[in-house]
Amino acid sequence: MDNSTAKTERRDRITAALKYACRFIPALILAVLMIIALTDVHFVLSDAGTSGAKSYDPTYLILMIVMLGLSVIVPLLGDGVAKHIAGGAAFAGFPFVCFYLLEYYSRNPFRESPVMKQDIVMLNVILFYLLAVTLLFLTTRSDVALAVTAAVPMIFGFANYLAVAFRDAPVFPWDVLSLGTAMSVLDNYRIEMTSKLWFIIFTYVFMIGFAFLTGFRFRMKKKLIWVNIVAAVVALSSFIGFMAYARSDEAESRYGYYPYLFSSKYLYKYNGTALSFVWTTKYLKLNAPKGYSTDELRALYEKYKEPKQPEQDIKPNIIVIMNEAFSDLSVLAKEGKFSTNQDYLPFIHAAERNPEMYKFFRTGSVYVSVKGGNTPNSEFEFLTGTSMAYLPTGSIPFQQYINSSQLSIVSQLKDAGYDATAMHPYPGSGWERDEVYPRLGFDGMYFYSDFKGAERVRSYVSDSGMYKKLISLYEEKRASGDTDPQFFFGVTMQNHGSYKKVSGFTPDVTVDGLDINSSSTYYELASYLSLIKRSDEALSELINYFNSIDEPTIILMFGDHQPNDYVVRPILSMNGIKDISAEDLETQQLRWQTPYIVWANYGVAGENEHFVTTTSLNYLGMMLMKTAGITLTPFQNWQLTELLPNYPVINANCYVTSDLVFHSVKDIYSGDMLSLYAKLQYNLLFDKKNTVTGLFSLKNQ
Repeated sequence: MDNSTAKTERRDRITAALKYACRFIPALILAVLMIIALTDVHFVLSDAGTSGAKSYDPTYLILMIVMLGLSVIVPLLGDGVAKHIAGGAAFAGFPFVCFYLLEYYSRNPFRESPVMKQDIVMLNVILFYLLAVTLLFLTTRSDVALAVTAAVPMIFGFANYLAVAFRDAPVFPWDVLSLGTAMSVLDNYRIEMTSKLWFIIFTYVFMIGFAFLTGFRFRMKKKLIWVNIVAAVVALSSFIGFMAYARSDEAESRYGYYPYLFSSKYLYKYNGTALSFVWTTKYLKLNAPKGYSTDELRALYEKYKEPKQPEQDIKPNIIVIMNEAFSDLSVLAKEGKFSTNQDYLPFIHAAERNPEMYKFFRTGSVYVSVKGGNTPNSEFEFLTGTSMAYLPTGSIPFQQYINSSQLSIVSQLKDAGYDATAMHPYPGSGWERDEVYPRLGFDGMYFYSDFKGAERVRSYVSDSGMYKKLISLYEEKRASGDTDPQFFFGVTMQNHGSYKKVSGFTPDVTVDGLDINSSSTYYELASYLSLIKRSDEALSELINYFNSIDEPTIILMFGDHQPNDYVVRPILSMNGIKDISAEDLETQQLRWQTPYIVWANYGVAGENEHFVTTTSLNYLGMMLMKTAGITLTPFQNWQLTELLPNYPVINANCYVTSDLVFHSVKDIYSGDMLSLYAKLQYNLLFDKKNTVTGLFSLKNQ
């Protein structure tokens, strides 16, 4: 044997040995994970039941031991029949494991409340089995089928975890439409990668590798290829058919789904993540409310229409600022335990204490329908006068429902002779505003690229920078000879999360007793409050500019939502609230409350002043129209005289009756008036062919 032959044989032996050794890499990885798990209390203890007590949870470790055993045994089997048996066993077990891990992102579905019912578990697992079988027959490869079956819940589960962490709600089918917006702001948030998350992801990755280790082909001979085709068609049809059944009313009733979308986190836990996602696709298209009839709405129009009003003497410029994450967190201090080193709303508080400062200045609070995000839903309620209470939890009307021309206060002001301009110092593609704003009636739009050179705070255009742009546009219009009254609608960006440390910005407002250097959470709370103070200062600049001009002008500013949970947690803790979701409904709603401020440089007639101290966004636009002297539509007249006095607050979570009692939104159809509101909203937003236009517009009256 010559040297070259010996070298070749030696190289081949080494290569074969390395290939053989590589088969055991999954076992090595899993062994390391098990060691970490055994030393991490979070994986051997879990919440048991509703008592909050901790108990030993062996489920995850048992799963890992089983997989460790398989990962050692399978490489020893070679490529014969035994490997195919192992591949079949993997195919039989993977879908269930994928289901379990998807649920484990939030909790152990078999031990932690709410414990899933057997029937519900079965429906979820069937979805995964049908997915795997369908992929097997479509690709003819078990490794690809199982790898995709594992990759889908791994990615979806992680996205769902982030959604719950950042906005306190899971991923819904309609969230796919807002993926671009979500990704564009993701880098501003702090993702906490816990050891549990790493375990779940590593286990999914291990499963994908294991699938390729035990893979087999399911392919018939050429003469029988039709069997493959038929099997693929049957499998795909079964998968689609089962999803259709799973979302049906029959399945909901038979298996006892938890049906309340307003408790979305609980819904996903009770029904299972996969089943919940499939079930909520039924809400992509809304059905008419029970008893819906356009005849009833036409009768309402006849009752509330008014004779044509003479042209009003004063048409004030109207400026509306929806301020990003603007809120007064003192509302969360139920026990009064919250103070800061300085006032973070000095201008607003000074104007409240000294009413003689301005001819008209009012403040109040609104209960909004979003928290920590989903800003356009606040825009939607304000501009249309409708409520998220009647729409699926988590839906984004800007992306789902406003697909054509939509009557709103924008079109109302246009009909009254106003120019309508919208501005938002962020790309227009965010929440599809560049498409939605024209449908609402705006003439001009200004987005991120129109704010070159504007002042920035952190990475966002400041409130002051946006207001300077607004003032510049106003002055340009007047300089060009345009004398039409102006309506400006601006959505700020300055206070957008997150509130982590960045260069060039140092918090100057701190909470007494909380050292910002000792905790990143304390720092972010201080950063948030410091940004709110800058918003207060910028509002002062805007008001004082228009206070110096002769044209009558009215300015309304309100917050779209409060910041994320982690920002406010220190305040809640100081006031004895560990978990606000466990408090009574009225206390829970403190997290959905933001301030509004309305100012005018002229004396508002007493009969027109209709801002109430506590309300919700679906009324605020109507109140602004009334205060500005704009003739109300019949729909707004009904809101003002009937709905508002009886239900001063309606948002996505609750409604408040005239006796100031809070009621869950699940009872939103309980009364005739609330049901009528649902019918009016459906007619305005969805029944385009039969819209009773006269209810919502005065254009041809």
